[in-house]
Amino acid sequence: MMFGHLQIYSGYSFQQSTILIEDLVMAAKEKHLDALALTDKNNMFATIEFSETCLKNNIKPILGMEASVLIDGNIYPFILLAIDDQGYFDLVQICCEINLSQDRAIALNKLALYHEHLYIISGLEDGIIERHVAKEMEDEAIKYMRLFQELFHDHYYIMLQNHHLKFQEQRNQRIISLARYVKVKVICSNEVRYLKKQDALAVDLMQASLSGTVLDVQYEPLTQEKYLKSEAEMEQLFSSEIIEETRKVLVTCKATVPLHEKYLPTYPVPHQGKAVDYLRSLCKVGLKKRFGYQDIPVTYKKRLQYELNVIHEMGFDDYFLIVWDYVRWAKVHKIQVGPGRGSAAGSLVAYVLGITNIDPLRYDLLFERFLNPGRVSMPDIDIDFQDDRRDEVIRYVIDKYGQDHAAQIVTFNTYGPRVAIKEMGKVMGIPLARLELIAKMIPTSPKNKKTITQMYQTSAQFQSLINQDPRLKKIVGATSIIEHLPRNVSTHAAGVILSRRALHEVVPLVVGPTSTLMSQYSKDYIETAGFLKMDFLALKNLTMLDYICKDIEHNEGVSIALNQLPLDDEKTYRLISKADTFGVFQLESYGMRHLLRQMKPYCFDDIVAAIALFRPGPMENIPTYLKRRSHQEKITYPLKELEPILKSTYGIMVYQEQMMQVAQKMAGFSLMKADILRKATSKKETQLMQSMKEEFIQGCLDHGFTQEKAIEVFGLIEKFADYGFNKSHSVAYGYVAYQLAYLKANYPLYFFASILSNELSSENTKVHCIQECKAYHVQILPPSVNYSQARFMVEDGHIRYSLLAIKNVGYAGYKAIVEEREKGLFLDIYDFMMRMENSHLSKKMLESLVDAGALDEFGMSRQTILKNLDAIRDYGHLKENLGIDEKPVLTIYQDQQEEKLAREKAVLGVYLSMHPIELMKQKIQTAYVNVADLDEYIQKTVNVVVQLQRVKNITDRKGQEMCFIEAMDETGSMDGVVFASSYKNIGMMLKKGNICLIQGKVDMKDKLSLIVDKARVVE
Repeated sequence: MMFGHLQIYSGYSFQQSTILIEDLVMAAKEKHLDALALTDKNNMFATIEFSETCLKNNIKPILGMEASVLIDGNIYPFILLAIDDQGYFDLVQICCEINLSQDRAIALNKLALYHEHLYIISGLEDGIIERHVAKEMEDEAIKYMRLFQELFHDHYYIMLQNHHLKFQEQRNQRIISLARYVKVKVICSNEVRYLKKQDALAVDLMQASLSGTVLDVQYEPLTQEKYLKSEAEMEQLFSSEIIEETRKVLVTCKATVPLHEKYLPTYPVPHQGKAVDYLRSLCKVGLKKRFGYQDIPVTYKKRLQYELNVIHEMGFDDYFLIVWDYVRWAKVHKIQVGPGRGSAAGSLVAYVLGITNIDPLRYDLLFERFLNPGRVSMPDIDIDFQDDRRDEVIRYVIDKYGQDHAAQIVTFNTYGPRVAIKEMGKVMGIPLARLELIAKMIPTSPKNKKTITQMYQTSAQFQSLINQDPRLKKIVGATSIIEHLPRNVSTHAAGVILSRRALHEVVPLVVGPTSTLMSQYSKDYIETAGFLKMDFLALKNLTMLDYICKDIEHNEGVSIALNQLPLDDEKTYRLISKADTFGVFQLESYGMRHLLRQMKPYCFDDIVAAIALFRPGPMENIPTYLKRRSHQEKITYPLKELEPILKSTYGIMVYQEQMMQVAQKMAGFSLMKADILRKATSKKETQLMQSMKEEFIQGCLDHGFTQEKAIEVFGLIEKFADYGFNKSHSVAYGYVAYQLAYLKANYPLYFFASILSNELSSENTKVHCIQECKAYHVQILPPSVNYSQARFMVEDGHIRYSLLAIKNVGYAGYKAIVEEREKGLFLDIYDFMMRMENSHLSKKMLESLVDAGALDEFGMSRQTILKNLDAIRDYGHLKENLGIDEKPVLTIYQDQQEEKLAREKAVLGVYLSMHPIELMKQKIQTAYVNVADLDEYIQKTVNVVVQLQRVKNITDRKGQEMCFIEAMDETGSMDGVVFASSYKNIGMMLKKGNICLIQGKVDMKDKLSLIVDKARVVE
């Protein structure tokens, strides 16, 4: 007979369970359980993941939820289990009702409306029956049992748990007696909140953290029985009658998530016309516009007709109209929209509608790579918008289709090792400073991520710190579980779902942290549930482009149409060939710049190829590609017939589209079938690959190719699938790269001003950009209360520093200064203080303005202003409010250069007037190299004079200390590694902020770095 559990909470019942879905199902499989019911508290976040994982492992998923129910002004928990598919939809609506209502509960009379397709079960720790029985109010308990029987009929049950707690066992006996008296069926559960007994502490720690409780080192959980028990263990706890009744519930629950349903939205076509006709008419007009109303080639007409037919057959006419509408709205409202992204750039329909700006026929881009009736999946047109206005487009879409039909998508923040250590450590009363120290030892960067368990096993220092403190030792096992759990919800940055049906009827909803309405299903499952997901992506490079163009038009009177830039600009290709590509999207990494210097691109196709080649897999083809391109190696093709396909990339398969064309040419595959082959090989779908290999070989034979050649080329395709790049994506992003490179080559001042404005908070980028400006002989003028704006602005052939980029200068203070100076420039420090008197600028803000140099133009040293600030402010107050015009006698002070620079750096994030390293270098007798020139000394030993920005100590595999450093001089920044052999001699000198003379070998692997051998502090 079937057996399983009817009350299981996953990690998505935040801070109430340690269970992850995959782990739950694997544990159930080991214990030979037949069914599981997921009953997270007032949410269905994990429902689809749970259902899919169970079915994959031959376990019956029972869809449920713990629901908060409002009864007589109080809220009580009930377990709801879906009996059939309608029961699933009822759960969805109840879930929405709870999450969107003010009470965060559903009224009992409303719940009663859903009783036909649900089992409604009382009998939880805080349940209404339990509370009355505990208070010995049996009559009240009976009253409510009868009420529930009347409302829910034979779908009402009482559920018992037995966690070896004395009060629980006594209460259970009384509830059984009452249930028999009232004739209510009794079932059992185990309130599963963790998989193993020892995990009980983790749940208690999270609960204590939530309530701000501090636990003693001797603390032990009240019970460890809320784990996933086997059938035999449950049979020992409950009578055979109760077990049998529980089995019946398990058997009769047959609800599934109806994944065959599609809720694709409809576009409101004018005059109630048909979407298919409207789309075709728009495309017809769009194609004429793209050709300037000249003759349209037949190939374009045929391709457009073919795409429109496929789109209609797949039912996506409305989808294209929806995307066309919001992209058009963005453009009308002067919001920068990207030229395209991903496989959608292969669509001529998208091009003629203005959704993309890529002509797919010009670049041999394939529609089948985007939409393919042979692999039915939702279309996916991701659109990039400038990052500071993307939210306007999302708001437009939600307003147009209505809050009932549009919502954003949930995402989850996980604890992670550092937060887990700190939050659970606080529960045990461990000082925060100590917890911070331990947490910082755990690497969290994507390349070098470690869990708490891995740290404990591999770092002797970490293990020692844990073992020294009994409180840490007690919780280390629990935190290693907690770190993997979801902690809270957040809003997915880009995703929006649209639905034809009202969302609350078909998908569980939740209100996000900023009152945003969100689907409870995350991006990984929302399409599976039949919803159309649209990604509105934010690209800061588009914001840069927008600002650059506006500034050029404002200052130079030149209007730049980005989508009509000439793609053969010599200055642009000179800049790219020199790898002068700092700030140029896709082309600015060190490795990419190295490739550009070797390649020396001279046309747009070269940029496209560089973007595709500079990826982990294709990189191995770079040497061959470059040799063939520069005629140092003969160009060969796997077959002469493949030359037209591979000629542009010198006989090498670079793009996924080329692989599809090869399958078409050799095996006679349609492009639809070729795309299925591409997907099968890239996803390693072994069975499908094998059958397609046989088809491919047979197709090659039918087209006159030998079996040997067919097998050889299929081998190339299999290998290529690991790293082939989508040409549509490469072309689309190549356009953005080219646009930025063009503006940098032709309008460098505005380019740098935009980067600085776009990176107000990034000190590293700011430093790098200021160095680039020097190379272009562009001066960064200091901030000024008379001339600075909110952004970095071009002024007399140079760039004026932004006022808002000064620490402690907020927008209100900035606005007050600008509004006052519009009446006339500030004449001196007294005039400034007097006129700003009523704006109530804080003393802290005024000090920051002084330290930044924003008042230097008034001719006083910074120290003189700072030391006399109160007297000058008093003068301003008296003059403005009482008319007393008696200037104070000031004590004059000289600025000390090092202190002045340190204070300047503190408020600007950079050394602007000069770098202290320039002072230090004057004291150095040893020959040294500037950081900016290190790439000329690869594999050579050099000296550098740098200030240490970051020192990260770690232990190597032998348990010895070593460190990584980040450092900079006035010309740029660098990374370095100090191995254990050197660290033992120089480690004490390597402290953040120290200026050091460092000797080391310049190394180039993934990126440029210095292997440090010697170091000394320069004073």
